[in-house]
Amino acid sequence: MPHILVEGTLTLDDLARRHAPFAARLGACVVKCDRFYLETGGRTALVEALVAESGHTQRFFVRLQARDDGVMVRCEPLTDPEKSTGVKRALALVAERVRAACGGRYGVTNLADYLVPPGGEGCP
Repeated sequence: MPHILVEGTLTLDDLARRHAPFAARLGACVVKCDRFYLETGGRTALVEALVAESGHTQRFFVRLQARDDGVMVRCEPLTDPEKSTGVKRALALVAERVRAACGGRYGVTNLADYLVPPGGEGCP
């Protein structure tokens, strides 16, 4: 399961207030992230995502899970998209927004090739 830990101090409530829908074209891939749903307890959030690539469109949720050491970014298991390049790029884009919001850094991940280094430009 693709995942990215963003280490830092920021609550999901803070992220919900800062969230703004976005779209990105990455070559032939289009990534859109829209609504942000915060769980009542504030420990989990979902970001509505759409990825279109190679004539195939997938809709799914990116799950943000608060942890003591940061926020874990991964696909929501109930929507379980095909783990395509576009889906991995979508996770990286959401993680970049979380990292930028908290001034944190990337921790444990299996998506290092998709991440933008701090101060870097765009998603590979």
